[in-house]
Amino acid sequence: MNQFVILNPQEQALCRYLAKLRHKNARNKNVKNNKIGGQSDEMTDLEGIGGEVAFCKLFNLYPDISIEVRNSKTDKGDAILNGFVIDVKTTRYKNGRLLAAPWKEPSVDLYALMIGQIEMGYSFKGFMSYTDLAKDERLLDLGHGKGYAAEQHELELDINKFKYELQESK
Repeated sequence: MNQFVILNPQEQALCRYLAKLRHKNARNKNVKNNKIGGQSDEMTDLEGIGGEVAFCKLFNLYPDISIEVRNSKTDKGDAILNGFVIDVKTTRYKNGRLLAAPWKEPSVDLYALMIGQIEMGYSFKGFMSYTDLAKDERLLDLGHGKGYAAEQHELELDINKFKYELQESK
């Protein structure tokens, strides 16, 4: 499987449109952006949606184009793949880590890491289960509060490897 995907101009336009709507909707409802990176709120929203759309394109899934505000209890992930609820995380840094907030409720089975930028394309780096990521020894402070972190080499490319692990944990 090719693990690099480029969004066409129409997909990029969709991402920009959704990012603006989601950002505006969240700020209108006084939702605090709890990002743990130093990028702007607008860039967080745009690249996050770009990574989600790229992930869905790569795995032949329909992206979530809703704009409703979600919290840690109502967030149902970004995609469902082979029955697993996936939370797609995106960074522009080539050596970037998979990062997740520790205050979110465990509403997903797996995290996926996409690396890239909307106009340059995205690389899929792999999956990690919530139970493997959400460990105290993985807490890391990048200067904006603690979050769970995993290095790229720790991620798994084959989603089927999680089948038994997640069945046992449920």
